Amino acid sequence: MINFKDKTVIVTGGSRGIGAATVELFAELGANVAFVYHSNHGAAKEVLTKVQKFSATSYCQSVDITNYDEVKKFVNEMILKYSQIDILVNNAGIWEYGSIEKMSVDDWKRTIDINLHSVFYFTKTIVNHMKNKKISGKIVNIASTAGQRGEAYHSHYAASKGAIISFTKSLASELGPSGITVNCVAPGWVATDMSKEAIENDNNKIIEVIPLGKIPCAENIAKPIVFLASDWAEAITGEILNVNSGSVLCG
Repeated sequence: MINFKDKTVIVTGGSRGIGAATVELFAELGANVAFVYHSNHGAAKEVLTKVQKFSATSYCQSVDITNYDEVKKFVNEMILKYSQIDILVNNAGIWEYGSIEKMSVDDWKRTIDINLHSVFYFTKTIVNHMKNKKISGKIVNIASTAGQRGEAYHSHYAASKGAIISFTKSLASELGPSGITVNCVAPGWVATDMSKEAIENDNNKIIEVIPLGKIPCAENIAKPIVFLASDWAEAITGEILNVNSGSVLCG
């Protein structure tokens, strides 16, 4: 049985979808969980209420993840609160439609700031802490099949997720000697609020290209995330784990 007793995890974008499912599963398995969210205070409080029934402690805070100083302040506060951070899940992200002709510079920057720069900010701050305290930490980044094969009308999203994959592989090599593993989960279509409208509009077309014939739910993605953050995956690093019901059959 995977157990995270006495472990502390930070999850970004933990108020909905994959992030919320991940927060809940970590808490159920005994971890102390701190998660950040942007503006949906009601959803964040709902997740916090769900996980507070478990014995470990939980905490959430609204943080501008595109602001390095805010990220660093939050992480340092969590270090003081919990003594150490053992696991980081970089999950926060946005997925917005945009053809290259109509995409504004601000659209591009917003997606890159949220999806990619935040991963760097949290990782940089937490790696400093892990190395200073000699923690055999676990970092799990959330990419996408779009980062592997591209995605028309979402080039900014695909670019950010492709960069996360390269970032993961680079850091796995760099941080391995310090005992820190860095892995990546790459979902395809997932039935969450973010993709609800698109799935409803093109459900049959989407299902046709999924070998298992089923769109994963948030919990289907949370389980592999938690596995990669566990001691069961202690010899795995630099891995890009596709969790997409077979829609992208590649490593």
